[in-house]
Amino acid sequence: MDTTLSHRLEAAVLQLAGDGTLKERLAAAFREHLDDIDELELPGEVQLEYAQMSRTMHLARALPGDNVVRASVRKLSNEDALRFSALIVRVHALRMQSIVAGTKSPARMGATPRATTSLVSLLAIEGGSGSASRTGLSNNP
Repeated sequence: MDTTLSHRLEAAVLQLAGDGTLKERLAAAFREHLDDIDELELPGEVQLEYAQMSRTMHLARALPGDNVVRASVRKLSNEDALRFSALIVRVHALRMQSIVAGTKSPARMGATPRATTSLVSLLAIEGGSGSASRTGLSNNP
């Protein structure tokens, strides 16, 4: 079991859940934690999607003082940024399920994307600086 991969995926998900715009969080999560992951290390269900995301993250030409991942993410549509963020969350969830289940495939275990979908909805919220504003909770009635 490679816990380093698990830790990197977890760190990326935590980065996605942090402050900033979705595109800023996505660029940071990919650049800081996922950029050099080989898709063959990931669960089979997501290898192709991850490879496509990785290629897309390296398409744009970076200007001086910038990097290719940030430049590429800036060119993404909001829908693509959300889709890639959801993929990262799904990869982490599948990895955790496979670790808990041993060698069983998460797909055969009847894994549902419900929790992942809820988290992705939270990730899509752009405004607010704290978790209370992100979840719709506040002191104001």
